Amino acid sequence: MVVNGNSARRVSSPRMVRGDDVAGRPAAMGASPNGNRSSAQDRAGPRRLGALRVVGLRLAMLAAASLGAGPAARAAEITIAQFRQRESPVERELLAAFEAAHPGVRVRQREMPASSDVQHQQFVTWLVAGDPSVDVYLIDVIWVAEFAAAGWIRPLDAFLAPARRAEFFPSLLRAMTYEGKPFALPRFTENGLLYYRKDLVPAPPATWDELVALAKRHQRPGLAGFVFQGLQYEGLVVNFLEHLWARGGDVLDERGRAALHGPAGLSALTFLVDLLHTHRISPPGVTTYMERESLQEFLEGRAVFHRNWAYAWSQVERQDSKVRGRVGVAPLPGAGGRPGAGALGGWNLAVSRFTRHPEAAWRLVDWLTSGAAQRRKALGEGRIPTLRALYADAEVLRANPHLAVLRTLLPAARPRPVSPFYPRLSGILQGYLSRALARTTTPQDALAGAAAELDRALPRP
Repeated sequence: MVVNGNSARRVSSPRMVRGDDVAGRPAAMGASPNGNRSSAQDRAGPRRLGALRVVGLRLAMLAAASLGAGPAARAAEITIAQFRQRESPVERELLAAFEAAHPGVRVRQREMPASSDVQHQQFVTWLVAGDPSVDVYLIDVIWVAEFAAAGWIRPLDAFLAPARRAEFFPSLLRAMTYEGKPFALPRFTENGLLYYRKDLVPAPPATWDELVALAKRHQRPGLAGFVFQGLQYEGLVVNFLEHLWARGGDVLDERGRAALHGPAGLSALTFLVDLLHTHRISPPGVTTYMERESLQEFLEGRAVFHRNWAYAWSQVERQDSKVRGRVGVAPLPGAGGRPGAGALGGWNLAVSRFTRHPEAAWRLVDWLTSGAAQRRKALGEGRIPTLRALYADAEVLRANPHLAVLRTLLPAARPRPVSPFYPRLSGILQGYLSRALARTTTPQDALAGAAAELDRALPRP
């Protein structure tokens, strides 16, 4: 039931709704996006309730101050579709603060599965049908151009003042831009990083060849040299792109034709295959790993080096991590005299073209990407902020020391091709890359096949 602005100023907790839009129970306290509970949160338990109430009150005051009164204060119920946030209490505090600042507006969450592929499929189904039941979507950076080109999300240029734009890293806003207009705001970002056992390797390798040599020196039964994401999915494409970029290559040329089958692409894919079959520093099981599985190997102390996103640091430093206090983080290594290149990742908030409450939806997006909200996510969940000012926040840096590395990397982070056809491009690459890792085809034949299929499938600019 919507709480009317003229009635008693009672603020109820946002309702949690499953992906099938059936009202469900709130997510477990401390749940992570992959369903794992935070042990630190479990131990804290009731002792934190008083602190949480204080935080909630402060957030409500900040939300009221930053958003003010306006059209969004009219009675409305808005729905945000997103995967389950890592620390449920933090998200509920933020949504409750928004409701408190906007009497009459009720927010509910529609929880999505952890798999980004499943999320994408469900979002496309709703948006193709013009479904107005979701007002705000949390979308992967690689979907922004696709959704914008299809007319499924609203441009935000009319809402976004120049001063507000200037708060974000420019590289992140560029990834949100299609045909000159911003269509989403970055809520939290990611960047490809190298995690390493600093108790075994005092300094991180500067090149991939150095990594191979160090991995061979330190690996032993039960301790792999290097783990990454090798399953046939978007993560494999990201790993390939990072090696391709480090060698000076790219997927498409300036004419929009496939360019990945040149010398840089062949060197990159051959190197990935050799990690498993020639150097043998990556275990055979890596071809079944997504982020969670590869990270778990590292957390259990079964790898010297690990490629993952920035969010992994918060997991590395958990109380139950077997490598806590023994891990360093660094930029990805380079190759051929060129510096490494970490892919830009992250999740972003977009307003549905079909919302019945565009003003209220925008107000929610504005609040969840504000400095106060992002600071709370960084401190409570280890999420990576998208606002430059938070990288100078002493408390945020103490809780997330790897932000000191990210502060220099994010401005140069490489976005994947910003194209409405990127999902099709990625799907083609996934199959060919996976077959090369399994050695059912050669790297040269895999890239030649991928290039030919890309040129047939993708329209010319």
